[in-house]
Amino acid sequence: MPAPTTTLLIEGSFSELADEFAQYIDALRKEGSLQAEIAPLLEPLRQQEQSEGEPDLKQRDEVLKKLVGAAAALNGAPEKEITPSYNLLVHLVQQASDLDVFLPRICTYLAKPITTSPQFGPTLAISILTTIFNTLSSNDSSRYHVLLAIVAVIRQSGSGYAFEALKSQLASQLPTWLAAWELDEEEIKKVHLAIADAATAAGDDDLAQSHVLKALQTIPVADAGKPVAHDLAVRALASALRRPNVFDFTSLTASDAVQALRSSDSTLFELLEIFTSDTLDAYEAFVSATSLASISGGVLADASDALQTKMRLLTLTSLAASTPSRSLAYSAIASALRVPSADVEMWVIDTIRAGLVEGKLSQLRQEFLVHRATYRVFGEKQWAEVQGRLMVWRRSLEGVLSVIRSERERFVREGIPAASDQENAAAKNGDKARSGDRRRPQQASQPREVEAVGE
Repeated sequence: MPAPTTTLLIEGSFSELADEFAQYIDALRKEGSLQAEIAPLLEPLRQQEQSEGEPDLKQRDEVLKKLVGAAAALNGAPEKEITPSYNLLVHLVQQASDLDVFLPRICTYLAKPITTSPQFGPTLAISILTTIFNTLSSNDSSRYHVLLAIVAVIRQSGSGYAFEALKSQLASQLPTWLAAWELDEEEIKKVHLAIADAATAAGDDDLAQSHVLKALQTIPVADAGKPVAHDLAVRALASALRRPNVFDFTSLTASDAVQALRSSDSTLFELLEIFTSDTLDAYEAFVSATSLASISGGVLADASDALQTKMRLLTLTSLAASTPSRSLAYSAIASALRVPSADVEMWVIDTIRAGLVEGKLSQLRQEFLVHRATYRVFGEKQWAEVQGRLMVWRRSLEGVLSVIRSERERFVREGIPAASDQENAAAKNGDKARSGDRRRPQQASQPREVEAVGE
């Protein structure tokens, strides 16, 4: 996996190594054409190397075009020779005038199967690509092509270990890489979609959805209605609706590509609006009028149960958020969710587990006391509800302050005179005590014995 930048050291001049590589390719292909083709091109380069003059980069590029064009044969090399052969090729390519002319093609070769090592081929390819990635500087945009190839190999191989290693790197480094490489929006979208495909193949639906949404964000407003944007928006929306742990659709509704579905795919967009702010009643009415199999080519055809379950949880969330008393009777929940009363507690517990509500169930009183509920949307109606609750709290606080003020005033009225009376009574008792001391006869002083000590 990508790591700190390293250096690839191979001894020899460009002309010597290029001739050696061509000879090796001819041996693999069992023909001598490549070495013969580049021989005239290498001669002026040898002379420049012997005279220690400046290398002719255009001449090198001509040699590299032929070497890289024939390098697909390396995927048929013996297993032990594949890594050193590719390392030699990469070393030669790094001396080109423009690395991006040749590196993407090498990455394409490595993303294809290594026929001589079906079992360890993906591991070899990932190792070589990682070496290439790490020999490039951190801000070199050529790393973009290498990363795409690494992700492609991991997706094709289905290696869970390789995917987890890549995932940990992406979590901490990907934003930094994308910023350093200065990619355009199309390239950034390509990276996110490649990662999403690899995550889907590895069974990590959360990561896949995250990168699909990031890919959506790269689509300019002007391109929101184009077929590519439409397909990506449908993919993101269908995935979000199907996944059991996605309840917040704010990032989707904020996307221009998703908003464009309002006109290009109105049925799917209507379903999104139901899951965003409506209840089970609206969903059942929608399903009775529209077959899920007919929506966007059947992307939700087999998701009927998952959608209904999610809609029940969202309906209970809305019910809890809109209840002024914060107390929901089991009968009201059963009616809203279209479930038997005996199943109410199960649905409440599922909604709590989903993080949508918090509260306490009371079997004795057959009610759910809501402590917290998530607002699915926050608009004018929700602001009005918040204002109403704030007014209730304000009146309650005003009542508490009024009681405190009254008690304080009563204390001032009754407490000060009572304290004054207590002080007067204490003073009188003190006077009496002193006068009693004066009337008490003084006792005669008792004689004391003194011990005399002679000198």
